[in-house]
Amino acid sequence: MIGKNSRKHLFPCIKDLVTSGLTLARFSREESKPSRQDITQYVAAWFKYIGVSSDECRDWMNGYCVDVLSAISSSSKSQIRHSTKSNIKYIFKSDVTFDCGCENNLFKACCEPSCPVYEEMSNKYKERMARKSDISYEPEPEPEDIGVGVERPPCKEKYSDQFEKAMEFALNSAKKGIAQKDIVTLLNDREYKTRTGKEWAYATLRAELRKHEDADISYKEKYRDRLEKAMEFVLNSAKKGVAQKDIVTLLNDREYKTRTGKKWTYAVLHVELKKHGNADISYKEKFRDQFEKAMEFALNRFKKGDAKKDIVTLLNDREYKTRTGKKWTYAVLQAELKRHNAGEHT
Repeated sequence: MIGKNSRKHLFPCIKDLVTSGLTLARFSREESKPSRQDITQYVAAWFKYIGVSSDECRDWMNGYCVDVLSAISSSSKSQIRHSTKSNIKYIFKSDVTFDCGCENNLFKACCEPSCPVYEEMSNKYKERMARKSDISYEPEPEPEDIGVGVERPPCKEKYSDQFEKAMEFALNSAKKGIAQKDIVTLLNDREYKTRTGKEWAYATLRAELRKHEDADISYKEKYRDRLEKAMEFVLNSAKKGVAQKDIVTLLNDREYKTRTGKKWTYAVLHVELKKHGNADISYKEKFRDQFEKAMEFALNRFKKGDAKKDIVTLLNDREYKTRTGKKWTYAVLQAELKRHNAGEHT
């Protein structure tokens, strides 16, 4: 799949993992061992690094994960395939890059200085370690004797930090177009917990994302009432012939805010007035179809010799509305007939 000219990209660590999977004998009993997901993302990042497409990566990885990595997983074959698909989608849509760590790789896979990316990866590892060493930590205070009366933190507080990280990950994944069911899989693969410390489910994620959307909406609703008052002031000022630039000044002097809570500018005012104009147009369009039927009816009755006042009565009896959605009157009918005759003679 990687082609004869690209065999140099088959790095020793990748060759080791692809051939043998995770060699558990290299780990002591006390050491934590990498998961199937860790290897999946590592190999997927390698595919991405050497320029293989996500589709080609997925086609190959499905078989590899089921045939080789299932040895270190308790999941069913269908679960492994689904998880593999989610992990590959995440790697290819994220900013994750291939970073092996050379001899210090997580999997204790083979590493050789003759590897074509050894120098690059070694420098990456050194830089990463240098960044970590720059971080200073305050010494934790000695724990006090805990008596019976001391309350433990609530369950929600216990998981609040990692829940925030989980939501940050979920929101970033959603922005990248990853499906919610795949985000759920990725959250559980990373062992993120919900706000109550449980595994993620589709319904839970959907509810949390909706809460986040509602928070955004409530921010806009906060300024909705003031916006309506501001627009009422704007429209009245515009009808009086006040220039738009002067209206902007008056709005800001009165501390009116836009629909997003910001100061007014000429451009924003222009957009809002345009929206209001379109609202007026849509209102008229709402009655256009029935108005045309009303006029067709009125013209037919007029041609048959019916008096205009009788036509008005018939129009209202049939609940026909004018072009602005109001009841018919003699004056309105006369104006519409006059307009129609003028149109025929132009």
